[in-house]
Amino acid sequence: MAHKLRVPAARCPACGHVTRDHELVDRRCERMLDGARCRGVNAATLSYDDWRACPACEATGRQERARCGACEGDGWIYVPSR
Repeated sequence: MAHKLRVPAARCPACGHVTRDHELVDRRCERMLDGARCRGVNAATLSYDDWRACPACEATGRQERARCGACEGDGWIYVPSR
């Protein structure tokens, strides 16, 4: 069985891309969209409760040797607790 991915540290509010790297919080998103870099800025996700393990891949980011489509391979789904 594949190992579970760590909960993301930040999420880009513009495109939804996530990062587990705390160094990238408050920095410009690195995701490329249609050949151009996203203009969003990674926002820290302050609570573990803002995330739930993807039920399709059980937080592994993979389904049968392929990237999970439900969570885009992130393993976690953002659900803000507001």
